[in-house]
Amino acid sequence: MNTTATGPVSGKERWARLLPRLAGLLIPILMVGCASSPISKPLRQATEKQPSFAEINARPDAFKGRMVRLGGVIVQTLNKPKVSEVEVLQKPLQKYDDRPQDTDASLGRFLVRCPGFLDPAVYAKGREVTVAGEVEGRETRPLDQIQYTYPVIGCKQIYLWPQQPAVAYAYPPYYWSYPWWGGWPGYYPYWYPYWPYW
Repeated sequence: MNTTATGPVSGKERWARLLPRLAGLLIPILMVGCASSPISKPLRQATEKQPSFAEINARPDAFKGRMVRLGGVIVQTLNKPKVSEVEVLQKPLQKYDDRPQDTDASLGRFLVRCPGFLDPAVYAKGREVTVAGEVEGRETRPLDQIQYTYPVIGCKQIYLWPQQPAVAYAYPPYYWSYPWWGGWPGYYPYWYPYWPYW
């Protein structure tokens, strides 16, 4: 039986110590195993050696016809007579499922042109999308007070991600106070001398 400075360690105690470590190792593996990209396997294979978005953004015409996989957050969706046009703020994709990362990092915007109608109420501002398609070139148009050049991506497949549930944070009630100390709501952990609430 193993012993410590405080005495012998039982088998149950050893398992209790090992379980958090095992969980830390297994949970990421299970997440990767369960998660998969919504983009079809042939399109994923066709985009394995694609140029980076920085390269595409700098020289869209140089990559015409190249199949790419990109994603980000919708800025707006416009419907034209034969196509729908989705303006996307680029975000890096997660490696295990191709979902846009929850980050402020972005290398710019791009346009996605899809045949048919995409409802702007569904493909709405702020929704996350991942798209696979060919680089079609570029288009320059006004953005606020500048002329902005967008890479234009065709639409072989577009995936609208489900909205993530909002995370609720629980705060203590206004009458809660640390022993011998009190504080106004919203100022935790800045504590002030306790005054009775009356």
